[in-house]
Amino acid sequence: MDLIPALQMKKVSKKFPGTMAVDNVDFEVYPGEVHALVGENGAGKSTLMKMLAGSFNDYTGQIYIDGKEVKLYSPAIAKANGIAMIYQELSLARPLTIAENVLVGRLPVRNKWFLDKKALIEETKACLKSVELDYLDPFTPVEEISQHEAQLVEIAKALGNNPRILVMDEPTSALSREEVERLFKIIGKLKQQGLAIVYISHHLTEIFQVADRVSVMRDGRKVGTLNITDVTQEELIEMMVGRSISQVNNAADRILGEVVLEVKNLSRYGFFHHISFCVRAGEILGIAGLAGAGRSELGRAISGVDPVDAGEIILAGRKIKVKNMAQALQYGIAYLTEDRKTQGLALRLTVEENLLAPLIPRHCKGFIYQKQIGTGIVKKLIDDLHISPPDPSRIVGNLSGGNQQKVLLGKWLATGPRVLILDEPTRGVDIGAKVTIHTAIEKLAAQGVAVILISSDIPELVRLSDRVLIMRKGHLLGEIPGKACTEEAVLLAINSEGEIAHAS
Repeated sequence: MDLIPALQMKKVSKKFPGTMAVDNVDFEVYPGEVHALVGENGAGKSTLMKMLAGSFNDYTGQIYIDGKEVKLYSPAIAKANGIAMIYQELSLARPLTIAENVLVGRLPVRNKWFLDKKALIEETKACLKSVELDYLDPFTPVEEISQHEAQLVEIAKALGNNPRILVMDEPTSALSREEVERLFKIIGKLKQQGLAIVYISHHLTEIFQVADRVSVMRDGRKVGTLNITDVTQEELIEMMVGRSISQVNNAADRILGEVVLEVKNLSRYGFFHHISFCVRAGEILGIAGLAGAGRSELGRAISGVDPVDAGEIILAGRKIKVKNMAQALQYGIAYLTEDRKTQGLALRLTVEENLLAPLIPRHCKGFIYQKQIGTGIVKKLIDDLHISPPDPSRIVGNLSGGNQQKVLLGKWLATGPRVLILDEPTRGVDIGAKVTIHTAIEKLAAQGVAVILISSDIPELVRLSDRVLIMRKGHLLGEIPGKACTEEAVLLAINSEGEIAHAS
């Protein structure tokens, strides 16, 4: 490892009105090194990297590139100093071709006016080869390639500028396991070429596979920097959230009550067929399956979001018909959608307005909405779910993804449900938010609520569930009881292998 860092940030700070987003942080990365940067949403990681990308002209502290101090007050200056950013949200223009995206701002020309098509193809092919995509036609529109190919085109675009420092923000968010391994091989080659890489991810298993060192941020400050070989995953989590985290499965400690919800031969033709199961008071019932298994559609149908074509829904021994979501809420059935931004939250409204939205009919006297009735509920939910910042008037769209998800969960907890259906409750959130949400789910079950947990996160299902139902192509294959429920057993079952019992 070189003695002079490719990047060194000394005592850098950035303040927003009312918030110190980055507070006196030191950070460095060496040539040929992958330095991971981790922390909860809102910890300051993105702001720190935006400083590096030239997004702010009012930061304080010093930034050095190859030992030379630079003032990164604009993206152009950052780019000129060899800094390239790959964001989680792709910056590609989908209607344009791969070549136009990869060489944007530097299309080759001849005679000053005419596009040099031959050079365009050669340069694009060279960039694509660096990420093993040279089989693609440079004139293919980006909208016609797969999501994982688009992710790699984004990397090729960044590498085409010959960067000295590469920042990768959640680069595997759209990739399968095989594609992640392929990306790691590419990162290994880039390390050998002497590139300094900053790697940001919520997936700690990835950090241990790809990083040489890791720095942890919390509340705008750097908690510490460690060699990846000197720290465990549990220690990293504790540094991130600032408290000890128990990973013990508490399902065996729960006492289950009577059957609260039962479905018999429930069908929505084309999505799921003849589904029968029950869930008890205080039980967390997991539902696992591959994409297209019909899990989300089942949750939506039970909660009145989508129609049911056949079958019965029985609540506390009484057959009910759920025509819409409002009626489901009257019965005490709530559904947390997997898509918080377009279906779950009103992003332009405040935290308070979102939390109280399902309670508006309850808080009305005649035609007058009594806003003050919900004040205590909002404060309790913000405190219980550690929503940050703890400001009821904060616009939800300005919160981090993890805190948005907490608001969405709080919105349905406010209704006091008898049955709570959770569809991917921790997708896209950081470790701290995941721990908070898991704790809330377990607390809810302990209070006697029947919880149905739909998740693609198999460790999450195994840790929280009393038993796990297995769905495949719209059919219920059976269940794995708690004592036999391991990650391996669930993986085998959803791929139609292994042993499963009949659902009950």
